[in-house]
Amino acid sequence: MKANIAWNTIGSVFYQGCLWLMTVLVVRLSADYQNSGMLAFAMSIGNIYTALGTYTMRTYQVSDVKNENSAGNYVALRFVTVFGALIACGIYGLAVSPTPATLIVVAAFLLFKADESFVNVMYGCDQKAMRLDYVGQSQIIRGCLVVGIFVGGMLLTGSLALALVLIFLGCLSVTVFFDTRKTSAVVDSLRPRITRERCLRLLRVCLPSVAGNVIGGLVISAARQYFGISFGESALGIYASVATPCVIIQVLAQNLYTPLLGPIAEKVSAGDAKAARSSALRLFLLVGGVAAALSVALSIFAEPLLTLLYGETIVPYVGLLPFAMIVTTEVALNFVLTDLLIVYKRLTQTFVVNGIAFAVMALSVKPCTDLWYMNGLNYSLIVAYTISAAYGLVVLFLASRGKKDQAATIK
Repeated sequence: MKANIAWNTIGSVFYQGCLWLMTVLVVRLSADYQNSGMLAFAMSIGNIYTALGTYTMRTYQVSDVKNENSAGNYVALRFVTVFGALIACGIYGLAVSPTPATLIVVAAFLLFKADESFVNVMYGCDQKAMRLDYVGQSQIIRGCLVVGIFVGGMLLTGSLALALVLIFLGCLSVTVFFDTRKTSAVVDSLRPRITRERCLRLLRVCLPSVAGNVIGGLVISAARQYFGISFGESALGIYASVATPCVIIQVLAQNLYTPLLGPIAEKVSAGDAKAARSSALRLFLLVGGVAAALSVALSIFAEPLLTLLYGETIVPYVGLLPFAMIVTTEVALNFVLTDLLIVYKRLTQTFVVNGIAFAVMALSVKPCTDLWYMNGLNYSLIVAYTISAAYGLVVLFLASRGKKDQAATIK
C-alpha cells in the first residue's frame, strides 16, 4: 500500500507539475499573455471533457470489488464515452470560443485530453491489481514528453495549436506501447467487449455522478470563461498564470487518497460501517490537512516564486495567490467528498453537491468580479465550495451510518 501511494503520488504530481510548467512556458515562449489566455480557456473546456470522457468511471471501477464488470467492459465503454465527449465538447467549444484561433487551440487540446481520458481506464485496472507503479511510470514518461514536445513545438513552429497536437501524438504512443502492454499483464483481457444492454446500464447507473462531475468541472471553468469573455483573454491569462501553480497542491492532496478508496469500498461491501466511516473521515482530514499545509508553505514564497517564473510583470497580481490556494484546497476536498459518495453508492448526491457549488458560483461571479476584479473569481468560488462541502459532509455522514444501500447496481 505504501509503495502504491508513493508511485501514484510521485507520478501524478510529476505529470500535473509538467502540465503546470507548460502554462509557465507558454508565457515565456510568447510575446504576451495571449497564448496563455487561449491555453487557459482550452484547459477550462478540457476539465469538462475529462468528466465526460472518463465518465467518472475510475472510482466506480475500483469499487467494483465483486468484478461484476470485466476490464473489457470498461475499455469498451471508454471508447464510447471518449468519442461522445469529443463531439459534445467540440460543439460546446464552437459555441463559446471568443475567436477562431482560440477554437483551434481548444480542438487541439481536446485531442490531448481524449488520450488522457482513455488511458485512465487502464489506470483503473492497474489500481485494482495494486500495480500503481505502472501508473506512476506512465505519468512520468508522459510528463517528460509534454514538456519536451511543447518546448520543441513552440520554438520550431511558434504555433500553440500545433504544439498541442504533437503532444497528443507523443502521449498516444505511450498509451499504445507502454500502458497497453503493462495493463494486459494484470487483467484477463483488454479486448473491448460489451453488450448493448450492459453498456446502457453502466451509462445509466453512472449518469448522476457524471452529470455531477460535469457541473463540478463547470464551476471553475464557467467562472473563468465568463471572466475571459468579459475582461479579455490577456486578463484571464494573468489570472491563470498566478492560480495554476495551485493545481500541484490539489493533485498531491488528491493522489494521496486515491489508493485508499479500494480498501474503503471493501469495508463498505463487507458491511463494516464503523471501520469504513472511520477510514473515510481520516481520508477527508488527510486531504484537507495536506492541502492546507502546502498552501501556507507556498504563500510564504509566493512573490519570489511567481517573479522567478513570470518576471516582474506578475508582481502586481501576487495577492491573488493566497485566495486561489483556498479555492484549490476546497476543490480537493470536493473531489474526496464526491469519490466517497460514489463508494457509498450515493451517485445522485454527487450531482447535488456539485450543483449547489455551480448555482452559488453562477449567482455570485458577476457581482464579485465587478467589485473585486480578478480576486472576485476567488471569492465567488470560495463561497460556492464552502456551501457545497457543508452539504456533502452531511450526506456522507448519513450514508456512512450503515443503512441499506438504495443505489442501483448492475447484475
